[in-house]
Amino acid sequence: MRHLVVLLLLLVPAEAHLGNENNTEVRIYSDSMRVVIRTSVLFAWTLLGDNAPALADEAGQAIVRPRLIAAAPELISVTAGGKALVPTQVDCVFEVEKDVAFVLNFDRPAAWPVVVEAKFFDRFSSLDTGTIRVFDYTASRFSRDLEPIAQAVIDQRSPALSFSLVAAVSPAAAPISVVKPTTGFSMKLLGISLLVLAANVIGFLTYCRLRGHGKEP
Repeated sequence: MRHLVVLLLLLVPAEAHLGNENNTEVRIYSDSMRVVIRTSVLFAWTLLGDNAPALADEAGQAIVRPRLIAAAPELISVTAGGKALVPTQVDCVFEVEKDVAFVLNFDRPAAWPVVVEAKFFDRFSSLDTGTIRVFDYTASRFSRDLEPIAQAVIDQRSPALSFSLVAAVSPAAAPISVVKPTTGFSMKLLGISLLVLAANVIGFLTYCRLRGHGKEP
């Protein structure tokens, strides 16, 4: 095992994950949800036990990728409204930075809250931690620089994060407001109409009076 660790560390650059570091992202889309668990090559190899290849080069990655895909659903538990969600698609990606990303796709939750729980901390020490962050891509799956709507540091004692999204009201479903004239406005309009009528009556009577006196213009 010691030789395996040495070989892995020689293959992994300094900026990559080298041990039990783990970052989990939850991305909510309009029609789906994606959970990405990003960790180290070393951790991925520990999932395979003694059957792991000696090297994490391209040949070694090609050998273990199907087995890591099969192991991915056991790394995390996701429930929505108290009911377990089953991933619709699972993948394992060896990234450019030599991190390993376990990708689990789900249908978009139909109930809340959603609880995401890391199930891999039993492999770590009590001092190891990780993070979970949740991003809402409902408006656009190509949005950039989004702030997480929920986040937490996780460990053996607290390995889960719970969150909810408030459903937005569709513009088509929004009630249409009809503006009705108020009583004050109606009375004002009636008053103006009466004044106009009175002016016409006075004008007609004046005309008749002048005509009676032979002063018709």
